[in-house]
Amino acid sequence: MRMGVINFISTQIFGNAAFLFGIISLIGLLLLKKSFEDVITGTVKTIVGVLILFAGCDVLSASVTPLGEWIKSVLGVQGVLPNALMMMSMVMSKYGAILGAVVVVGFLVNIIMARITKLKYIALVGHLFLNWGAFVVGTLVALNVSPAKIILIGGIFCGIYFWLCTAATHHFMKKNENLTKDFALYIPEATGIAFTSWFSSKVGNKENRCDDIKVPEKLEWLRDNVVGIAVLGAILWVLFGILVGKDVIAKSAGSTNWILYLVTLGIKFSVGLSIVLYGVRMMLAEIVPAFRGIATKVVPGAIPGLDYPTIFQFSPNAVFVGFIANLIGGILGTLVLVYLKAPVVVIPSVWTNFWMGSVLGVFGDAYGGRRGAILSNIIVGFVITFLWAVAYPMSGWCTTTGLLPDYTDYGVIGTIFEFIAKLIAK
Repeated sequence: MRMGVINFISTQIFGNAAFLFGIISLIGLLLLKKSFEDVITGTVKTIVGVLILFAGCDVLSASVTPLGEWIKSVLGVQGVLPNALMMMSMVMSKYGAILGAVVVVGFLVNIIMARITKLKYIALVGHLFLNWGAFVVGTLVALNVSPAKIILIGGIFCGIYFWLCTAATHHFMKKNENLTKDFALYIPEATGIAFTSWFSSKVGNKENRCDDIKVPEKLEWLRDNVVGIAVLGAILWVLFGILVGKDVIAKSAGSTNWILYLVTLGIKFSVGLSIVLYGVRMMLAEIVPAFRGIATKVVPGAIPGLDYPTIFQFSPNAVFVGFIANLIGGILGTLVLVYLKAPVVVIPSVWTNFWMGSVLGVFGDAYGGRRGAILSNIIVGFVITFLWAVAYPMSGWCTTTGLLPDYTDYGVIGTIFEFIAKLIAK
């Protein structure tokens, strides 16, 4: 019964972002002693904002996911696919109670660390808790660690990671005037963000940003983010389709003309991004003030760690640029692994390249302008492919899924955890 309650909290509350943020907003507004009307309005707008955000993500997924299948068909190889969500669902189906307990313990550890230390950061992205926790549980299970120890060790590790990851992302956000200090990110890309911010500041110029590209007067309309990304997306998708070949595209296009199908997919990228940004702005307008109500009572001065899309608003064009650059780096990395006949070949999932590349694109642009956004993403996309290939064989039970967590931190921090876990298990 007790484990059932814990599992419900971890999957149905932490795993449901709309309700999680709605509850946080509700509690915060009540602690701020807002009027009944303000409490209802703020809570509902928070939930609606999150749902709008996810609706935009679905459109983005429909735009970029087909690229992954086309790349696999062209490369003609089978390999390991970076997809943390699919991996988490498999771990959940087999070790759901343990995973749920690890996530709940981890969140409590995060709150305790924020309460007793100077780093006042609380991660609030429940589905990413589950994704990271699934990797931890899968690793420990294969080492024959008892369930109780998995919950203890895994919960403490996850909690400290949630806390420090959020602190690390905020460090690079608050020190750059092109970003913000009002909130942090909890996304397992802290190592990627750290490298991108440092590298971009060395090779680029933050005055030459992606949103400030100079164009001839007759093409000034391209400076509109929605229009510019839609046009460039359509062009790039068509070019990609031509490289892949009509026959491959036609299988996905069905009765639709294959060129029109590609143009539509490219435009959908702009549509999805526009919806995401609208949802983000609505959510942030409510959740950030409401969170301060909780912070004043539980962890004074606490800063929330939010999800990937919340950073997109600071440079929408860099989201697109970073995605394409990261995808190029990932494809090059896969080609090298195939050429070297590596025992583990990581296949670009494209969806992974989008999330990683978009966030790193914004940080690269903030610290080093267009050059920083492009070069850092090509490098990270290329290098992380090799780090994933090294980390994957040590991922324990997760290797039975043919999947791996699609984060830069998995390739760095995850590998370190795997080595430490083996020492603990001896």
